[in-house]
Amino acid sequence: MEILLLIVGIISVIVGVLSLLYSALNRHGYYNLLDGEKDIYIRLSRRMIIFFVVGIVLAVIGIVCIVIYSVS
Repeated sequence: MEILLLIVGIISVIVGVLSLLYSALNRHGYYNLLDGEKDIYIRLSRRMIIFFVVGIVLAVIGIVCIVIYSVS
Protein backbone atom coordinates (compact mmCIF):
# COMPACT_ATOMS: atom_id res chain seq x y z
CA MET A 1 0.00 0.00 0.00
CA GLU A 2 2.84 2.39 0.79
CA ILE A 3 4.59 1.88 -2.52
CA LEU A 4 1.28 2.56 -4.27
CA LEU A 5 1.12 5.98 -2.59
CA LEU A 6 4.60 6.76 -3.87
CA ILE A 7 3.75 5.71 -7.42
CA VAL A 8 0.47 7.65 -7.43
CA GLY A 9 2.25 10.67 -5.95
CA ILE A 10 5.01 10.70 -8.54
CA ILE A 11 2.62 10.22 -11.45
CA SER A 12 0.29 12.88 -10.10
CA VAL A 13 3.11 15.39 -9.73
CA ILE A 14 4.37 14.69 -13.25
CA VAL A 15 0.90 15.06 -14.79
CA GLY A 16 0.33 18.21 -12.71
CA VAL A 17 3.53 19.78 -13.97
CA LEU A 18 2.63 18.87 -17.56
CA SER A 19 -0.78 20.43 -17.06
CA LEU A 20 0.80 23.63 -15.71
CA LEU A 21 3.14 23.74 -18.72
CA TYR A 22 0.19 23.34 -21.09
CA SER A 23 -1.58 26.13 -19.24
CA ALA A 24 1.49 28.33 -19.70
CA LEU A 25 1.54 27.47 -23.41
CA ASN A 26 -2.11 28.51 -23.74
CA ARG A 27 -1.35 31.73 -21.83
CA HIS A 28 1.50 32.48 -24.19
CA GLY A 29 -0.79 31.89 -27.15
CA TYR A 30 -3.51 34.04 -25.64
CA TYR A 31 -1.28 37.06 -25.07
CA ASN A 32 0.82 36.76 -28.23
CA LEU A 33 -1.84 35.97 -30.81
CA LEU A 34 -1.90 38.99 -33.06
CA ASP A 35 -5.00 38.45 -35.11
CA GLY A 36 -7.57 35.86 -34.44
CA GLU A 37 -11.25 35.36 -34.08
CA LYS A 38 -13.03 35.85 -30.81
CA ASP A 39 -13.56 32.09 -30.45
CA ILE A 40 -9.82 31.42 -30.44
CA TYR A 41 -9.25 33.87 -27.60
CA ILE A 42 -12.11 32.36 -25.61
CA ARG A 43 -10.80 28.80 -26.09
CA LEU A 44 -7.26 29.77 -25.14
CA SER A 45 -8.45 31.61 -22.04
CA ARG A 46 -10.72 28.76 -20.96
CA ARG A 47 -8.02 26.11 -21.46
CA MET A 48 -5.50 28.29 -19.64
CA ILE A 49 -7.69 28.51 -16.54
CA ILE A 50 -8.86 24.89 -16.58
CA PHE A 51 -5.40 23.38 -16.99
CA PHE A 52 -3.97 25.74 -14.37
CA VAL A 53 -6.51 24.61 -11.78
CA VAL A 54 -6.15 20.93 -12.72
CA GLY A 55 -2.35 21.22 -12.54
CA ILE A 56 -2.43 22.73 -9.07
CA VAL A 57 -4.90 20.13 -7.80
CA LEU A 58 -2.85 17.24 -9.20
CA ALA A 59 0.39 18.65 -7.84
CA VAL A 60 -1.13 19.04 -4.37
CA ILE A 61 -2.53 15.50 -4.46
CA GLY A 62 0.88 14.19 -5.51
CA ILE A 63 2.69 16.09 -2.76
CA VAL A 64 0.20 14.84 -0.15
CA CYS A 65 0.70 11.25 -1.32
CA ILE A 66 4.48 11.58 -1.16
CA VAL A 67 4.33 13.16 2.30
CA ILE A 68 2.05 10.40 3.58
CA TYR A 69 4.45 7.83 2.10
CA SER A 70 7.47 9.42 3.76
CA VAL A 71 5.78 9.75 7.17
CA SER A 72 4.58 6.17 7.34
